[in-house]
Amino acid sequence: MKNGKVIKAFPFAFDGINVSHLAIGTGFPPEGAKVADSTFDGLVAAGYLEEGKSPDLPQEEQLNRDIIEALDRKLSAASDQDLKDIIARSGTPYSGNMVHARLIFAAKQQMLREMQGAEPVRSIDPNSGVTEQPLSAPGQATPPSAAAAVDQQKAQQEAADKGAAAAGENKATNQFGDPLPAGGAKSKAEDVDLDGLKKDELEKLAADRGVDISAAKTKAEIIEAINAGKSA
Repeated sequence: MKNGKVIKAFPFAFDGINVSHLAIGTGFPPEGAKVADSTFDGLVAAGYLEEGKSPDLPQEEQLNRDIIEALDRKLSAASDQDLKDIIARSGTPYSGNMVHARLIFAAKQQMLREMQGAEPVRSIDPNSGVTEQPLSAPGQATPPSAAAAVDQQKAQQEAADKGAAAAGENKATNQFGDPLPAGGAKSKAEDVDLDGLKKDELEKLAADRGVDISAAKTKAEIIEAINAGKSA
């Protein structure tokens, strides 16, 4: 039967009925009590117990167990961001549940790969995997390098931004082809659903259109005045 020491106080019922409060430093299980190995291992994994050293184990085996336990404790105490940073060293996107336990598992996998000789990816080279190809036939252009491709994408984006800005400019003209001043062309504001507007919105719309609604007392009268002004 396994034994250890309490490193984080917690309540426990050895007989399933009577609950005892186990203080830090208490031996576990106490003399005369029995606990299933699976329960013991779960309390160790959760950080409540520290497994005692067995005098029957060879020194090398005990050292290996200590290394595993130390790694488990270190990763269990790590933040989600620290675990994500470790996982990112694989150089491949992480696909899995983002709960803490799954992040710990993925981080362990990456640390094992590194201990087995895999080089950790510290940064991503934007040019990795992109090479220039030689001309396959006379007259054919050499494919652009990654840097040139980035420049091309940047230029395309700038052109698109300029086009979007130009689309917002006033392009209306009169019958002679001269551009109208900003705000000179009437918009579709006249097609607004007046019945769906609130009274204050109607008053603002009337002011914008220069309609006198001083004599209107109700919403219906305001709408009638706006319609009359529109048709005038």
